[in-house]
Amino acid sequence: MKNRKSVESDIFDILSATWILASNDENEIVTYEGINYRLGLPRNYNIKGLIQSRGELFRRSVPRYRLEEWKQDMLLGKHLPPWILEIEDRAERKKEIDSLTPDDVFRSQFRAGKNAPRSPVEIIDWGLQHLDRLRKASLEAHEQYAKSWQIGLVFIVGVINIVVTIVIALHK
Repeated sequence: MKNRKSVESDIFDILSATWILASNDENEIVTYEGINYRLGLPRNYNIKGLIQSRGELFRRSVPRYRLEEWKQDMLLGKHLPPWILEIEDRAERKKEIDSLTPDDVFRSQFRAGKNAPRSPVEIIDWGLQHLDRLRKASLEAHEQYAKSWQIGLVFIVGVINIVVTIVIALHK
């Protein structure tokens, strides 16, 4: 089982990869399922919750009319995400496309408009630096927490040692 520090690190790695994909993908609309697929995450991984926790980087949905336009393009074979492309059965592919709702997709905060171009390197770098600052702050907080527990444990052991010494001295 992974320790908490490792899991937190993985979260920031996943957010960084997601940021790059959302900033640089051909299509400005990205599906949560597509991120799970492209990053090799388990289908039940809560990528939606993770992305929605970073509102400064990601827009949590898309207007319905924009999604419907994209769905029509996908039904014509255009702008298909890799996970949809992998579905060979046409009926199953259509079913997956038709089932998409605005809550199944997100965008980069910097690619809000229709057919928004890929983000410039400076914007991508800003997001990665922002995530790195958050990662470092999280690690520092965990280290402080661990240190406080170590200090408390040393104190308790010291008190127990004193009590044991007194009890032994009283019984002599």
